[in-house]
Amino acid sequence: MANILLLGAGFVTGPLVDYLHKKEHTITIGSQFLSEAEKLAAGRSHLFPIQVDVTNDDELANLAAKADLVISFVPFQFHVAVARICIAQKVPLVTASYAHQDMWALNEAAKEADIILLNEIGVDPGIDHMTAMKVIHEAHDKKQKVEALVSWCGGIPAPEANNNPLGYKFSWSPMAVLTAVLNEAKYYSRGKVETIAAKDLLSSMRDVPFNEELQLTGYANRDSLGYREAYEIPEVQTLLRGTLRYPGFAAIIHKAKAIGLLSNTLFNDAKPSNWRELIAQLSDLSLDQLESSFDSDPELVENFAWMDCFSDRAVAGRSPIEAFCALLQDKLQYEENEQDMIAMQHRFVLTDENNNKIFHRSTLVEKGDVGGFSAMAKTVGYPAAIAADLILKGQITRKGVCIPVTQDIYEPVLQELEKLNIKMVEEIVNDESEASFLNHL
Repeated sequence: MANILLLGAGFVTGPLVDYLHKKEHTITIGSQFLSEAEKLAAGRSHLFPIQVDVTNDDELANLAAKADLVISFVPFQFHVAVARICIAQKVPLVTASYAHQDMWALNEAAKEADIILLNEIGVDPGIDHMTAMKVIHEAHDKKQKVEALVSWCGGIPAPEANNNPLGYKFSWSPMAVLTAVLNEAKYYSRGKVETIAAKDLLSSMRDVPFNEELQLTGYANRDSLGYREAYEIPEVQTLLRGTLRYPGFAAIIHKAKAIGLLSNTLFNDAKPSNWRELIAQLSDLSLDQLESSFDSDPELVENFAWMDCFSDRAVAGRSPIEAFCALLQDKLQYEENEQDMIAMQHRFVLTDENNNKIFHRSTLVEKGDVGGFSAMAKTVGYPAAIAADLILKGQITRKGVCIPVTQDIYEPVLQELEKLNIKMVEEIVNDESEASFLNHL
């Protein structure tokens, strides 16, 4: 039994705490909101809720010094500071967030401290990396090359809960969902680098025929170029990592972005009192003029009206994006007994030694448990918890800054996930339309 410091007690920490508690670890649950930590710990021994300020380095250092491992589920911008404290205290760290440049810069210091800083061990990133690498390594073992890899993932409502104009509900950080569409995207297409400007990201959405039941849309996710090296596939010609959504999401969020609802400029003294005023202020138009500016699309006007954007509803937040985030968080909630869903799919084109093409597809559909953990919580929380347990048991021994793309990490984690019924379905697709789809990226 080890002592774990968990920072964060939000949307996806339930399965993580549940898994590690069953492994009989002692967990200090630190959150800026004590009530959230207390809710996670309620009724169970060896769980200790505390209120923590993650910007207080001295406080964090004292907590980390008493821990055998730290798990950081706070917003990604705090991870590097937490990582530096973990290095100073020689305590391993696990996060589910992307490892950005500042995190990678700590690699040598982490090795000198003889600890691992394991990042990207959630669902996307996380399960996507591990399941893709399993196929890639197996292909390379057979002397096959990876000509193309397109990897899609989306946290969306289950079809029966898809009952609003956006086709979306929040099972993850609302602000993270909105800010994700503010990034440009880069990927490889038939050997060439393609770039999608941030302003064009949502208008670049393309149809993704996921399976017979799900017809989704997707957009390229940030910068896929670095995964040619990370995935050890220098031969790859097409490489794209993308985000899945239901049809309807793109048009609404693209219009919101064009209006200025994703701006982080503070209101200061010019905060509007209601949503009618905010929309008029952002667009410099009257309400009638604004509605006519929606490209004569009555459905789009109706959808913005459904969101209360033309109403007398009070504006919350310090900026347009905070206000929009608060509005959507209220409108896009899961009702009791509704299920969320993780839809993930890798589409590979492999070539054998005779240059024959093999179309390999890996698919995961994971639904939330009615009255229990969401699919998002399970697929983010369990991988991080499993990895933490393996590190504490000495079964993951790698040091430095890591992501789960090596066999010593992904193999035991995927084996344990399979015991929890989280597993990819692998199939060979003998269909030339697969090649046609990839060639039109």
